[in-house]
Amino acid sequence: MELNNIAILGPRGNVGTAIINELLKDGTRFSITGISREHSPYQPLSDSGIVAKNIDYESLSALTEAFNGQDAVVNCTTGGSTQYDASKLIINAAVAAGVKFYFANEYVGNIHREEYRRLPEAFVGAKIRVREYLEELGRNGKIQWTALNGGPFFDMWLMKGPAGFNVRDRRARIYGSGNTPLHWTPLPTIALAAANMLRNPAPIANRAIHISTVPGLSQNVILSTLESILGGKFAVEHVDIDKIHNNALIALERGELGKAMKGLTVGHQFYEGQRGSVDGVTIDNELVGVHSVSVEDAIKQAIELYGKEFPIVEGMYFVEACEI
Repeated sequence: MELNNIAILGPRGNVGTAIINELLKDGTRFSITGISREHSPYQPLSDSGIVAKNIDYESLSALTEAFNGQDAVVNCTTGGSTQYDASKLIINAAVAAGVKFYFANEYVGNIHREEYRRLPEAFVGAKIRVREYLEELGRNGKIQWTALNGGPFFDMWLMKGPAGFNVRDRRARIYGSGNTPLHWTPLPTIALAAANMLRNPAPIANRAIHISTVPGLSQNVILSTLESILGGKFAVEHVDIDKIHNNALIALERGELGKAMKGLTVGHQFYEGQRGSVDGVTIDNELVGVHSVSVEDAIKQAIELYGKEFPIVEGMYFVEACEI
């Protein structure tokens, strides 16, 4: 199977932009269509050759028409479009349009981890049910599919605050012991893997792909590496991750998802009971043409991308236990 006409759903976001930039390296091999919501300001560069379409994501007919003639649909949407009914509508439109290949918008974690199944759909974006639906369609020959899981985006988490570091002000929030294994992947690596999967879809058809490219990663390793690269000590605050995690679960049991959300997010990365996000899965780095990088190189790349003075997002950096 050869894929030439590629529709990117959500071309303006971080993932969509990164994948498009990687595909453009192939010159005229791919004909790319960026499909955005009706009122999106997305405009591709005039010399990129990308066709831009603005449509109603909630209209089966509009989606089907936009997908006509496409070999693959790469879903890079976020927010409400990741919920089950919205995702199923997009998939059904791809099937109706005769699309050969569907690339699911998973990207950030092993969604079949048992603890994810205990969470409400609003937290994991219904991605488990979407995966199961795609598996059914694949078995029945309706459409071929794939999904890419690489953990949180290393560069964005490090520089924007969720990783617990404020590079600009040399401050760190260490959750628990700081030794919990972390499986994060730089966004450019996610984009390279996704593009390689579209370049050669046969080995990855009808299965999920997992990559992990920064081995030996933990908060303590990041801290010591940052201090070495930047030439100075960070002011360190130790945070009770057990309390954050446990309070979030109590709030979740009470149906208070909004209150629990931040705690669930950091808990699933730093709570030591979770023990990492790639347990029990095969790592497919070689299959999709990506390679491991050292923690030092990953940090240097992130700082080069964002700059040493990049400000954190306060709400992502300061995460405390919710009140219960």
